[in-house]
Amino acid sequence: MFYDTLIKIYSSSEFASYVKSIYADVQPFSKSITFEDGFQIDVTSRVFCDNDESITKDSYLEIENEKYKVMEIKKWDDYLAVYLYKLVRQV
Repeated sequence: MFYDTLIKIYSSSEFASYVKSIYADVQPFSKSITFEDGFQIDVTSRVFCDNDESITKDSYLEIENEKYKVMEIKKWDDYLAVYLYKLVRQV
């Protein structure tokens, strides 16, 4: 993995909620989450980074001036795999 992409972490969708920045490995990913009413969310990216308690399911990440919502986090021994939904409306 190459931790070569700057990631900004936010505690909410507002820019004033900035927590900190880290470097991570960002990769394209494709997974759809469909709800019972037919609403669908497409997970388009995943991030691999060191274990970091500031990234939670409530977090938002900014990558190359695009905002993403954290949809799922898989914690491994020494890193996190974070699955992201790219916001349609950039807040």
